[in-house]
Amino acid sequence: GYGANARFDIGVVASFGAFLPQRIIDSFPQKMINLHPSLLPKYRGPTPIQTAILNNDSHTGVTVQEVHPKRYDAGNILAQVPFELKLGMTRVDLMTQLGHLGGELAVRVLQNLEYMRKNSIVQNEEEATLTRMFTSGDAKIRWEDMTAMDVMRMHWAHFGHIAVWSFLRVKNKVLTVKMTDIELATSFDDPLEDDYLSFRPGSCLRKRKYNYVEFPCIEGGRLHVRGFTVEGKQPRDGLQFAAGYIKKNKTPCMLTLSPDCKRPTPNFVYPEEYKRPSHMAAVKLYDIPLYHSKSGLVRKLKLKAEAEEAKASEKSDESKETEESEGSKASE
Repeated sequence: GYGANARFDIGVVASFGAFLPQRIIDSFPQKMINLHPSLLPKYRGPTPIQTAILNNDSHTGVTVQEVHPKRYDAGNILAQVPFELKLGMTRVDLMTQLGHLGGELAVRVLQNLEYMRKNSIVQNEEEATLTRMFTSGDAKIRWEDMTAMDVMRMHWAHFGHIAVWSFLRVKNKVLTVKMTDIELATSFDDPLEDDYLSFRPGSCLRKRKYNYVEFPCIEGGRLHVRGFTVEGKQPRDGLQFAAGYIKKNKTPCMLTLSPDCKRPTPNFVYPEEYKRPSHMAAVKLYDIPLYHSKSGLVRKLKLKAEAEEAKASEKSDESKETEESEGSKASE
């Protein structure tokens, strides 16, 4: 068994999050090794995956290193494997794929431990970078300067851990709204408002039968959000959120800062030298390939079918209204 008297040759740790004292390391005849999801010395510390996504890195990787008793992720490098970070990969996607890659690499290191140690590499301290713990404050949307892609990177980086969020003013209340299911709109997704560029960034645009709310962003990009959690309430889909918080002929806006409810909501302040993009350029802004896991691809196709169904239903309703209008004119 694995009781207190059990003896092991070597210790292996991953995502441990605490210093291991020298006496623990020395209790193993072959010391200890650690798996770290970055190409050390880059991104030492607790959040290398999130940081790589936020920084839009094209590659990340896995490192097997010896455990250092006094500094995080500063041991000699035994082996490394790079990994291509595709646009659209979430924190969970990378944790899964780097976990498999790291497990395979650790096995190879253990099988060739003596050779790996003889050829280990001392980390270059001048190239070392540190990561930090993230809080909910790091997931707040800043509508004044964040593009749609900035928001998506934040969503991908914190996916499954912290939801991106914003403030919403409803009469004399300011609510915190988490957005849990977000996608980038492309030219294949018709804007819910033809003149959406005239709306301030963060405006909540909706259309009957569409299961998402559309948010225009500062650079002309659009976000489609299908999942919301308003503070103190149960999670809602796009239709439920729109029905509860977006009134007919009124367009509420998400806000970066919590306003004074005794005063009118401040006007949106655009950056200096801001120039509104053309409609054609803005609509095609994110016609780019994004990574989708197998389950994500199935879901994407399902959502596309639902959107096409809503669009067809909308055209059918418009056709019926036209026919009824023409019929009424003929009867007169």
